[in-house]
Amino acid sequence: MTTRPWLITGGAGYIGSHIADEFLSSGIDVVVYDSLEGGLESRVDYLRKKYKKEIPLIVDDIRNSEFFARVLKQFEPEGVIHAAALKSVGESLDKPDLYLEVNFEATKRILMLVTKQSIKNFVFASSAAVYGSADGQNPIRENDQQDPISPYGASKLAAEKVVNSFLLVPGNFGTSLRFFNVVGTVASELMDKSIDNLVPIVIKKLRSGEPPIIFGTDYQTPDGTCVRDYVDVRDVARAHLKAATSKKTLPFAMNVGTGRGESVREVIRLIGQAFRLESVDALESNRRPGDPESLFADVTLISKSIGFEPLYSLKESIESMFLDTRL
Repeated sequence: MTTRPWLITGGAGYIGSHIADEFLSSGIDVVVYDSLEGGLESRVDYLRKKYKKEIPLIVDDIRNSEFFARVLKQFEPEGVIHAAALKSVGESLDKPDLYLEVNFEATKRILMLVTKQSIKNFVFASSAAVYGSADGQNPIRENDQQDPISPYGASKLAAEKVVNSFLLVPGNFGTSLRFFNVVGTVASELMDKSIDNLVPIVIKKLRSGEPPIIFGTDYQTPDGTCVRDYVDVRDVARAHLKAATSKKTLPFAMNVGTGRGESVREVIRLIGQAFRLESVDALESNRRPGDPESLFADVTLISKSIGFEPLYSLKESIESMFLDTRL
């Protein structure tokens, strides 16, 4: 067990706070670095109460290199989990330069600072968006073509390449974890508050008595709607812990998913079941730009490399988001 903490950028975010929870549950202290633009201090407060300890929360932008350097020097972390990012595909189409600045340029500078501070461990929270559009016939493997169709995906892929340069240095360890569509929660206090992700959007619609909207019903998929690999956030957090504590050289990038694809209609049906509704009437709309038709993971590599296997089904992930209330 390490006596030095891990620094988690974006640690007050939905995924980052679950990563922090997983580390803390394993006896590893964390320092949370978050601008709170998308993260919530209440998530860190929940973890403080749960583990009955003070968890440092450093509130600043990852682009502030001078300040970030001081934080590294102050806490001397064992390693860095870099989960801070802008992540809206739609917004990235409108603000490509901003996404490149935050997701790529800032990551590049962070790695320079990490190297200067002689920190040897770095795990990058990447995304399946690096693959772009898949053919829909087979699960995506890590060495398949990477051709992002959004500035968000392009910024993540560019960041991966500088992470690879860090990992090529002898004595450095880590990987990039390309997670697919993340769902579920360990506690209502850490719930996904995103306005961009399908499951919370549908839940919010149904709770307000509105029909959910399906964007695109003419895809070449079994029911005409987009197919995605929905992986539980608790599984994603475990993957980060396993990668961070691995004592061997890992592949540059590994998929974090279930290996199964679920359609938008199926997701809506399962959410309707969680609400105890007999059926859900959804509105149908045109496709959104930047949405791949089908994207689900081949998880062979991560299974062989760190023994990771997903524990939760999509049904279980959705049910975890109804811990306190229903309609």
